Amino acid sequence: MIFKEDIVARIRKDFGPDAPEAINRLNVEVSKCDDLNTERIIRCIVFLASGNLTELDKYIKAATLDPRDVMLWAEYEFHIDNPKRVRNFNNTFEASSEDIHE
Repeated sequence: MIFKEDIVARIRKDFGPDAPEAINRLNVEVSKCDDLNTERIIRCIVFLASGNLTELDKYIKAATLDPRDVMLWAEYEFHIDNPKRVRNFNNTFEASSEDIHE
């Protein structure tokens, strides 16, 4: 998969010298699992991993089991039992917090 420019930029920023390895791991897993082959899921995984390769592997695995989990964890904040959407990773990282309608 060829990642969008905003995704590559975020990986480089978050993972620094480990960015090529992060991109490689994502590519390998995307090629194995069609559920990962969306920009939204990739953005959620990268956001949640926060520049840590171990966390990247963890969230890739979670997304292969159920991609809705990583979308929930990345896009929502929880206030008691009331989740509120604060990001929309259908948009670029830069625009993900704009125009949230819930």
